[in-house]
Amino acid sequence: MSVQLEEATDRLRQMLLDGSFPPGKKLREVSVAESLGVSRTIARLSMSALEHEGLLTRELNRGSRTRAFDVEEIIDAIEVRGELEAMAARLAAERGVTPEYRDRLQQAVAEAEDLLAGRIETEEQRTAWVAMNTRFHEALVAASGNRSIAVAIRQMMALPLVSPASIIFERNDPALGHMQLLSSHGDHVAVLDAITAHQGHRAEALVREHAFRSAQNKRRNLSDPAALDHARSLPGGKLIVAGDTAYPRRSKRRLASAGPDA
Repeated sequence: MSVQLEEATDRLRQMLLDGSFPPGKKLREVSVAESLGVSRTIARLSMSALEHEGLLTRELNRGSRTRAFDVEEIIDAIEVRGELEAMAARLAAERGVTPEYRDRLQQAVAEAEDLLAGRIETEEQRTAWVAMNTRFHEALVAASGNRSIAVAIRQMMALPLVSPASIIFERNDPALGHMQLLSSHGDHVAVLDAITAHQGHRAEALVREHAFRSAQNKRRNLSDPAALDHARSLPGGKLIVAGDTAYPRRSKRRLASAGPDA
C-alpha cells in the first residue's frame, strides 16, 4: 500500500468512526476523493479497503454505503476477538512469555489493583482503567509472538465498540459497577497466572470465558438508553443503530458477574 493510499484510508476510516457519514449514507468516489483531497483512484482503493474491514458495504452498481451496526453484530465481533485472544494466550503460555511482556502484563495488573483500592467513579479514574485494560490486552496479543493473530485482531478492533478501549461502565449502580471491575480484574490475574505457569489450555479457556461474559454485559448495558447514548460518543459509536437487545440469541448465564468489558 502506498503512503498516500495508507494515509487516505486512515483518514476515511477516522471520518467513518467519527460519524462524518451516518449509517446507511451512500458514498460516491468523487465526493470521497474531494473530502480526502486525493484522486478518484485512491478514493476507490480506500473505500475498497474499508469494505474489507467491514465499515462500508458495496452495493452492485450502486457504490458503497456506510455500515450500520446493531448490538448483536457488535457482540458477535467481540466474541470473535475473544477467540483470537484466547489463541494468543495459549501460545504465550506454551512458548513461554518473555520478561518484557510478563512485566507489561504484571504492570497492568498492579495498576488495576491500585485503581480498585477505591471506587472508580470519576471520568479520570475510568479513563485510567480503560488505558490499563488496553495495555493488558495489547501485551497479551504481543506475548503470543504470532503476527497473524495481531493483524486479525487489529482488523476486528476497527469495528465499533469491539476494542478493549470501548468500555461501557455500569453507572447507575456503583456497587454493581465495582463488583464488575473486581471480576474483570480477577480474570486478568487468572490469565496471567496460567500464562506464567505454562498452562496453555487453561489460559485459552479463561480468555474465551472472559470475552464471552464481557460481550453479554455489553449487550445488557447497551439496553440502557443512557448507556447507548454514551456509547455513541466512543469511536464508531455513531454507526450503532438501536435494535432488540433483549437477549434474543444468547444465554443469560453469569451476566452480573463479569466485568464491564474485555
